[in-house]
Amino acid sequence: MSANNNRMTRALRWRLLTWPAAFLLLLVPWMHAKEAAGKNVHLHGTLIDMTCWKDRSGDTPTLLREHTKRCLQMPDCIASGYAVVTPDGQVYKMDAASNDSITKWIAATQKDANWRVDVKGRLENGLLDVKKIQLQK
Repeated sequence: MSANNNRMTRALRWRLLTWPAAFLLLLVPWMHAKEAAGKNVHLHGTLIDMTCWKDRSGDTPTLLREHTKRCLQMPDCIASGYAVVTPDGQVYKMDAASNDSITKWIAATQKDANWRVDVKGRLENGLLDVKKIQLQK
């Protein structure tokens, strides 16, 4: 009977050790897949094009306050893509589809400068997929 108990004890130990390891091996890829799927965000910040941001970000307060619609609509600025700069200095660059829709949205607005916006969207692979954008009131 003691040999039988030893076999049962070893089998139980084996199960107790292997099941958590197997669970973790299955959990890690699932967590990475979920992370890659992105996350919903609601941002408050200033709309800027990446050309101006890269060239003039040393004077951030003036650039963000005085950046104009005319500049946002220049071909080089449109081609560089848009981003939202949050008050804490984080830059959320938009994906290609969002850049296209934002270009049309800018053309339809009457705003000239100080492009403070509220943006809802999804952050995926480091790019912002804009679902809704509006001027801050």
